[in-house]
Amino acid sequence: MIVIHSQNTRAIETPNGNSGASLATPSLGATEVSVVRQRQQPGGFNPLHSQDREEVMIMLLGHVTVSSADQTVQLEAGDTLIVEKGVQHRVDNMGNEDAEWLIVSQAGGKFFRETGEEAHPQWAL
Repeated sequence: MIVIHSQNTRAIETPNGNSGASLATPSLGATEVSVVRQRQQPGGFNPLHSQDREEVMIMLLGHVTVSSADQTVQLEAGDTLIVEKGVQHRVDNMGNEDAEWLIVSQAGGKFFRETGEEAHPQWAL
């Protein structure tokens, strides 16, 4: 068993009012699943991006809008969203409080910017 104590996790600040903390990722010893806690400030956003694997987003705090080419949904604490692999989407915090959620996916997934260029977020390693 591998234990990752909360005091040993750290949020990595990223652009646009976001941060991410690895909870179970390949660099922490996870081989089949990846779990990341993300936080977004009011007015913050994740630009259009996609993954090469399915992503599950579980809302913990606040509320966000998630948009793709053909759908826009509102999520609040307690909601779960499944984003199919390859679907470009963005996340916007339109509220007045921080939003926080878990991202759960297969370990080793790849992330892509809107342009198709591969991205390497440090919190996903």
